[in-house]
Formats: sequence, structure tokens, C-alpha cells
Amino acid sequence: MRVLLYFLCVSIISSPVFGGVGEWKSYTSKSEVRAVASNYPDMIWAATSGGMFSFKFSDSSYIEFTPTEGLRTLDLTAITLDKEYNVWIGGADGYIQRYTPSKGEWLNITDIFLDKDHGPSKRINKFIISGDTLFILSDIGLSIYSLSNLEFSGTFLRFGAAPTTITGGVTGLKIYNDTIWVATRFGIASTHSSNPNPSAPDGWRVYNQSNGLASTTVNDIEQANGNLIAATANGISRWTGSSWNTISGTENKNIRGITINKLPDENNVQYFFITPQELWRVLDGNAVLRDTQFNVTLSSIQSSSIIGTDKSGVLIRNSSPTLEQKWSYLLPPGPPTNNFVSIVVDDLGTLWSATGKTYGDGFMSFDGLRWTSYNATTDSNLCSNDYYKVSLGKDNSKWMSNWGCGVTIIDDKGVVQKTLNTTNGLPPTLDNNLLYIVVGGVAVDQRGTTWITNRTAPDSTAVVLMKADSTLDYHVKRNMRNPVTIFTDLVIDQNDTKWFANTSRFDHESAQGLFYYNDKSITPGISSGWGRMTSDNGLTSYQVWSLAVDNNGELWIGSDQGITIIFNPADPIRTVAMYHPLQDQIVQAILVDACNNKWVATKQGVFVLSPDGTSILERYTTENTNRKLLGNDIASIAWNKSTGTIYLGTEKGLSTLSTPYIAPKASFDELVFKPNPFIVPASTPITVDGLIYASSIKVLTISGDLVKNVSCPCGRVGFWDGTNESGEPVATGVYLVIAYGEDGTKVAIGKLAVLRR
Repeated sequence: MRVLLYFLCVSIISSPVFGGVGEWKSYTSKSEVRAVASNYPDMIWAATSGGMFSFKFSDSSYIEFTPTEGLRTLDLTAITLDKEYNVWIGGADGYIQRYTPSKGEWLNITDIFLDKDHGPSKRINKFIISGDTLFILSDIGLSIYSLSNLEFSGTFLRFGAAPTTITGGVTGLKIYNDTIWVATRFGIASTHSSNPNPSAPDGWRVYNQSNGLASTTVNDIEQANGNLIAATANGISRWTGSSWNTISGTENKNIRGITINKLPDENNVQYFFITPQELWRVLDGNAVLRDTQFNVTLSSIQSSSIIGTDKSGVLIRNSSPTLEQKWSYLLPPGPPTNNFVSIVVDDLGTLWSATGKTYGDGFMSFDGLRWTSYNATTDSNLCSNDYYKVSLGKDNSKWMSNWGCGVTIIDDKGVVQKTLNTTNGLPPTLDNNLLYIVVGGVAVDQRGTTWITNRTAPDSTAVVLMKADSTLDYHVKRNMRNPVTIFTDLVIDQNDTKWFANTSRFDHESAQGLFYYNDKSITPGISSGWGRMTSDNGLTSYQVWSLAVDNNGELWIGSDQGITIIFNPADPIRTVAMYHPLQDQIVQAILVDACNNKWVATKQGVFVLSPDGTSILERYTTENTNRKLLGNDIASIAWNKSTGTIYLGTEKGLSTLSTPYIAPKASFDELVFKPNPFIVPASTPITVDGLIYASSIKVLTISGDLVKNVSCPCGRVGFWDGTNESGEPVATGVYLVIAYGEDGTKVAIGKLAVLRR
């Protein structure tokens, strides 16, 4: 046995070919609303777990905000408007921003975000504006910020003397009867407004259940009709002057928020509160149910007509009494969830994503304009929402693997055709539940047979085959239970050998090595169709997380300790490269683009490797992209070969990156130039679209003199910077662009106008 020792000094380079990588976009679900601000009837602003959105009543238009639109944090938890209608946004990580809609400008406030002295939890829970002061209520404490000077003047961290001291977790603030009242997740604290040193904990009095509070989990504190009231997890408590008592009708209710309203037909100030599924009004000191139970979970209340929900956006009450529908939803179009745990792009350019195990939301698709959700609530063909893996099948079908319910097949038009499970041919995963089945990855071989990985089948069926005529075959046998052996995914190489991954973010059984199967081959190491490789054969690890066959037929293997390359899969044991440029990374997915670059998805961002893996062309992280990459834990990765777009799936949303790596044409047609005319000198090169694989370009004057040779080794597009062979910008004129293949037999010609500044 000869093992290739591939110890490389890996360099990070700036590749000329890589210069076409450019625009980032973000796609997130904004259905989970944490807070709402409004200058009704003009605009509503919503802070969500997937960024921010606004709704304009005059034209019913939405604007969405993610890091690609200027946000620096995605997981938003607080929002308010100042008197200039600037939007103040706070995040779960302590990041604060001010957005000025009239100018499109952002102000970043990082003091709490960067704080390292007061614990890891820095969530911004609420903003309150009084005059020129912005009160910032956070898990650190109560901070005072000057709106005019744009600076902090102090932060109160602890309230009350030991042993009842409250630290952080501030959720509400009210000045009542010359006393400052602070609501927290651990009770309420108060101090007289004349206290010369409010930063001293001993100057605060603490109230808890021994003082009559319904619960020490206090979500808000307000004043209504001369009364101080506190929203708790167990009812509304009212201050009597010496203690707290519970308002009748609110007992044992989880009060998520209070709002003070003056109704048009009433003189007195009334207040409303929400429980997880009800809107209540307090009238004459008693709680009265205002609206019957909602079928969504309520999360925050801005007014009695504007309520945030956990999964359905913002609820608004229609103002016209003639409208039949009392409430309607405000939610911009987008993905139904932020969990993009497994993604593919089909032949039509549609993105498909599974959403996860245990807490999955089914699966979804995106055709570039419209998102479509598939879940068990709306489709009886789906027995649960735990779809965690998506694979492409033949005829552009999509195979959605479910944790417990088999695999669902979607046709070329996006229609659910059927679900394969234990009732129609797949063996069960568990002995004590014959309906339970976990299906992993799916792939199609050269004969059109679909290979379906099946977890721990009792009859030693390692893989179920669906033949081209849709009949099932169970002849691929291997004991998968003693020891327990898991196949989470597979790829098929040009020799029709099947290679099986054994680890995923959802399945961590003890790995037994890299298994491969080919019953028609004389591949070394195969016995009865099966072969196995371990670290003794050159693998970096027994754990195989991901597999990819590149454009040269090489097999790339991602593990918890980097990458292994098999240069010749027909002779794997003798052509293994012990390759360790990413040995500290868990390689969750590997994508091969049109130029044979390798996009490597890890838990610490995305690495882009050169075709031979010896150079790191780029590394993308949340930090170095200004959070345009939504998360560093890249669960999945896909490529649209028609546009060059790279899709990066995380559990915080979907990030996309435009690239020039478009699949080349099979033959020349018409060359397209963007822009045309081309103005030089230019900071961005012109794009030549319509190339075949391994094209070269000659730029000639109209009289036939050579201006420049340009090599375009891989994809459908090439680039010219508008200079001649000496690097000087060319003169104004019309130029001939001749593209030709590597053997010179295929040629295309186009004309390009150039304007010299």
C-alpha cells in the first residue's frame, strides 16, 4: 500500500479569477416579532428574530432590514421611535443601532455589546424615551443615554441590599410619586428620585412575592389612572402604597405586556394586556376579555390594535367596524423559518431547504421571487414536520428525508407526489415501533437507480434501491446494527462507486470509518461489494461529515478534522492524500463550483480552496463580512449553476453571494458584453458571457491587430479590464472579441464599443 503524504504549506491568496465575487443578500423569517413601534397611521416598525421590517399604511409596502441593508445584529429584541422618528433597535447580543429613515443612515452603539465585565447576557429588553434621555433596559442593568450628545451618562447594575440584591434583567421602568421603579426578571426595585447615589445597591428597596407580587418574573411596569401596575408571569400586581396585590381576573395569567390606551369613545385612560393567546382590557379595576382566544401566540403589545406574535408577524385590528375580519396579519414575504439545515438548488434554479429534526417546520422552496412552505398542517401527505435532509433525484425530483416518517418525493413542478415509509416498502428503524423510519441522503446512479440510505434496518438492508421503473430492491445488504453503523449521506463517483458519510449535525453515532460499495467493480479493497477505509488507510478521522466528487473525478472527504482527498477513487487505498490545511475544522459540507474551487462549510465560516486545495482563496465569516454572512456555523451549502450564486444555509437564515462561477455552455452561441459600451479606465472589468469550458479570448482592433489575450479556464463568463498587453487603457473605438475553445475548433465573435475617458 502506498499512501500519499500531502503535508502542504497552505497559502491564502487573492485570485484574479476570484475577483468577480461580489454582492451579498440575506433571507430571514421575520415572523417572530419581539417588539413593535408605530407612528400610526403612517408606519409600523417590527423587531424580529430575523431582523427588522417596516410597513407603510399608505401603500401597504414593506421594507426589510438585515445585515445586507445595514443591520449589525439580526436577533432583535427591542425597538422604539424618538421624536425625530429615528428608529432605535436593540439586539439579544447588546448591539444598539439608530436608523434614520429620511437619510438611510445608521449609528452603531457598541458599548453594551463590547462589555466584558458584567456577564455574557447582554440582551436589550426595552427602550424608554423621556425628553432627551434614552433609558436602555438590558440584562446588564439600566443605562442612561443622551440623545443629543450621543453618549452614556451611567448604568445601574444592582438593586437592593444583600441577600435580596437584584442583578440585571431589567424589563421595565416607571417614575411614580417621585420614586423610580424598576421591573426585572427577579422582582421590582424602587428608590426615591432624590437619591444622590442610585448606583449604590443599598439605596434601592426590593419587592418580591413576600411583598405581595404575583411573581418575581416581571415583564413590564406602568401607571394607569393613578395606579402603579406590574405585569408578571402570574398576573397583574397593583401597588397599594405599602405592598402589592393581584388585580381580580388576572390571577395565574402569564402577562406578556401592558399598553396604556385612551379609547376614542372614553374619557378615562384604560389599559390592555396580553397573555400568550388573549387580549384583555382592565375596566373599573377588573380584567375583561376583549378578544376571544387567538390561534397564534402573542409576544408583545404596542397598542390595543397592534400586537406582535411569535410566529405570524404583527396583528393589527381593522379600524372600520364594517369590515368582517376584525384582525389581519402584517408579515413581509420570506422564508417560514430561519433554519436552513440542508439545501439544494434544482435544475430550474429553485432552492429547496429542509428545516430540522425535533423542532422542524417542514420544508420550503424559493424560486427567486416566491417562498413556498410545505408542512404537516397544510398537507396530509406529510406526517410530521421533522424534515432534516434534502437530496436531488432523477427528473429534477426532490427527496425530503424525515426523522421518523420516511422520505417525501416532490416532482419537477414542486408538487408532493408521495411519501415512502414502512407502509409501502422501506424497512423500519426501530424494532418496537414498526412505523418509525429515519431516511438519510439519496442519490441517483448512472442507470437511473435511486439509492436511499435507511437507518439501522433490522434485516441488514443497508440501502434501499428504487429502480427506474419505481420498483424497490433490497439486495444491498450489510449488518448495520452490530456494531451500529449509520449512513447519513452518499455520493456516487464516475466509476459508479457509492461512498457513504456517517455523521451529521443530527446524528452522532460512533463512526466505523468510510464505507463504499460497488458490486460491479474490481476496485481494490472491496469484498462482496463493500470496502472500508479508516485512519490506518489515511483518513483524517473516522467521522465522515461530507463528501463531494470534483470536476476531475477526485473524491473530497470532510471530517471533524479537516479534509481527505482520494485522487483516484478506482484505487482509493493507494491514492489517499493525508491533507490537513483545515485540520481544526468540522467540515459540514463541500461544494465544487464551475472552476473546480472547493467551498468548504464549517462551524467557523466558509473556506474557499483552490482546485488542488493548496491555497485558501477566501474565507468568509460573520465578522469579516460585517455580518452579511448570517452565522459562522454553516449547516449547508448549494450552488445555482445558471447564475453562479452560492447559497449558505445557517440556523439564523440564508445568505447568498454572487460569483462568476456559472456552468459553461456546451457550445458557443452569442457573446454578451456587460456593460456595452465599456468605459475605460474601469474599476470593474467587463463581463464576457456565453463561454464554453476552458475558453480563451482575444481582443482585436477592428483592423485585426491583437490588443490582449485573456484566459477564461472554467465557467461561462470571462473578464477583460480594458487594457492592452502593456497594461494601458485602450483607446476609444470598436473592438472584436474572439472566444475559442481549448482545441481551437469552436469559435465565437462579438463586437464591443469602448469609450476612453
